[in-house]
Amino acid sequence: MNEQFKLFILTTLTFLAFMFAVSSNYYRIIYAKDVIHGTILNLYRQCLPSNNSFTIIRPDRLQNYRRTYETLPVDFIHAGPFLIYTAGKNEKTRHIATRIIEYTGYYRVRTLERDIMRVNGLSAGTVHAHGSLIIPRSLPPLMPDSRNRQKPELVYTRGLYLTGSSVGSPGFLKKIHRYAGTGINTIVFDAKDITGIVNYHSSVPYAVKYNTHRKRTIDNLPRLIRELKRHNIYVIARIAVFRDHLLVKGSPSLAIMSKTRGGIWNAGSRELWCDPTSRHVQDYNIQLAVELAEKGVDEIQFDYIRFPTTGKISDARYRYDFGKMSREEVIAHFLERANREISGKNVNLSIDIYGVVAWGKKVDISKTGQQIERLAQHCDVISPMLYPSHFNDSFDGYDNPADHPYHFISEGIRKVISLSGNRARVRPWLQAFKLRVSNYSPEYILSQVRASDDSGGHGYLFWNASNRYDTVLDAMESIKKRDHTQDM
Repeated sequence: MNEQFKLFILTTLTFLAFMFAVSSNYYRIIYAKDVIHGTILNLYRQCLPSNNSFTIIRPDRLQNYRRTYETLPVDFIHAGPFLIYTAGKNEKTRHIATRIIEYTGYYRVRTLERDIMRVNGLSAGTVHAHGSLIIPRSLPPLMPDSRNRQKPELVYTRGLYLTGSSVGSPGFLKKIHRYAGTGINTIVFDAKDITGIVNYHSSVPYAVKYNTHRKRTIDNLPRLIRELKRHNIYVIARIAVFRDHLLVKGSPSLAIMSKTRGGIWNAGSRELWCDPTSRHVQDYNIQLAVELAEKGVDEIQFDYIRFPTTGKISDARYRYDFGKMSREEVIAHFLERANREISGKNVNLSIDIYGVVAWGKKVDISKTGQQIERLAQHCDVISPMLYPSHFNDSFDGYDNPADHPYHFISEGIRKVISLSGNRARVRPWLQAFKLRVSNYSPEYILSQVRASDDSGGHGYLFWNASNRYDTVLDAMESIKKRDHTQDM
């Protein structure tokens, strides 16, 4: 081996070691830079004081840090780059990984568990009492604070809906860059979906009591929020409010009850509904919203904030914990309560409503309880679900509404804006699926976008239940290219 080749190998290894050290200590380096910068400025001001100068600090560029290990469980010890755990009893490594993952750089519990076993030379997934473990890839002692210091600005939204399974999958973090590169600036993820599964580890009493987070798919919610915000993605946590299968099964007394049979109303159907008039049900959802706000999401979105519309409605019996009210009053009262609790948490509040409610027909309003004039007083954003395929044939004179996206999106937005009295922004859900559409293509997407823009929508959100967005991303790419050409 000649000397030049040896030098090349040595240089390459040194460079790789340097890059590894930098990437592993990125936040420590940033923090050190801030400390040194602040120290130099203070010394400068003390040595060379001036009464004729001032400094302008832009709040959007001021980075807050938080102490990573302030809430570290007592049976873990943080020492330098290590986390050390001592077992008080025989314990499964999966349980240990679940408890500590938010203090590490891992995204999935199973990956952390695998590495705990590898690093500590374990062949079985159990740690014996008084045994100690090293936890790999612990976070720096100071981390950028993802929580909002003030209520975030309502961005002009270009957003995608994603299930808890999608955002919790190992490959999701790699997709964020692609989404952002097409102009997507918002992600709506399921914090609690209609099954009732809370998709992250929650400390809310009912989530713990009924273990509604046992099938969660997001192992490390703080990291998800950090990664999205690092790419300047606005983060919306969606909560399906009153349609909640797990809570009904866990506590049947919280369900809508049957007048004739006395048990759970509509028990044999695919839709299980909690009682919207129940204080306990309302409080559970409000507590989840507050918890998510404190974790740093930018917006709470309430879906299924309504009464059921299918089944034998006349057989439904409600508790009316807040006194007898109309459906419209119940939903507005709940939203008012939620807004009051959430308003101090530096987070926006939005609601999803049936698209047909925008047309103001009394039958639709009284069935759902969604009266736009009332609801607009207690939220920041209203998102009507204006999927053209969901309007009945011949609605507004169109044989197949699914093939007339511009009309239904633009008319729906204008009607919601008018009914809301401009008290809340209107940001529609757009159709990103083929149902009843003769020619589903990027042009179909673009037609809806134009309708939203032309009628005063504050951006838009795309819905595809399977999260298949290739057609949407193609459309967004064309918008980006168009905007780039116009800027030249």
